[in-house]
Amino acid sequence: MKAGVSWPVQEETSDPLAAFFQPGSKLTWHYNWNKRWDSQLLPHTSPNLQLNAEFVPMIFAPPYLNNGVQVQDDWQLMLGYNEPDHANPAVAVQTSPADCAAAWVELAKLRTPGKRLASPAVAADLNWLKEFFSYLPPGTQPDVLAVHIYTTTFDSLRVQLEEYHRKFGLPIILTEFAMTSFDPNVSPPQNMQQVHDFMGQATKWLDETPWIERYAWFGTVRNSFNLHGVHEFNRLMDAQGNVTALGQQYINGGHD
Repeated sequence: MKAGVSWPVQEETSDPLAAFFQPGSKLTWHYNWNKRWDSQLLPHTSPNLQLNAEFVPMIFAPPYLNNGVQVQDDWQLMLGYNEPDHANPAVAVQTSPADCAAAWVELAKLRTPGKRLASPAVAADLNWLKEFFSYLPPGTQPDVLAVHIYTTTFDSLRVQLEEYHRKFGLPIILTEFAMTSFDPNVSPPQNMQQVHDFMGQATKWLDETPWIERYAWFGTVRNSFNLHGVHEFNRLMDAQGNVTALGQQYINGGHD
């Protein structure tokens, strides 16, 4: 199964996340933009919480590689920097391609047999990503490409992913996507049914496309601030921590 969820560490506890990994769930992995998911970063999480899912760590930005926090044990895939082309400090540490590439050489030393690295995931700037790759010494290149796409049509999602694949030739992990747009000239979704339909089309295509390795819908939060402008219709969880109807669709595979 390819589908997973993101869970912002700012939510302070991972307890609500357990609802997404109950018996019968089609979801298999999660991440929280950090090296660990446990109580070292989330002090209010129940000490005996068990999630039946793979945790995928992330090096959020170059300074986080040596920030004193140990990477989660037994990781198999690690996500690279989060939106280093983005100027919003609430979601990223803006860093040049050259500086990210220089730091990446150290990050790549964590890769050993059985461990794979996903590229930095840009917010939108493909030229940033191409420049980053141009600076990497041989043997340090990522194994897979991490991608973020926010759009209001399935065709746009597919076309953008195909462009990433054509330009970089790597398998893709779509670590953030939702039916929303940050362009004020683009209409947001008008009703929940549109988002249900978008999810159904998108997850079916993602599951059937061999060069898509994994994906994670964006919208698993309680606090609206942690949506960072993504339309509320994309919520997989409500403000009280209950799974929404869209969240249940996602748990069940997304296609329905």
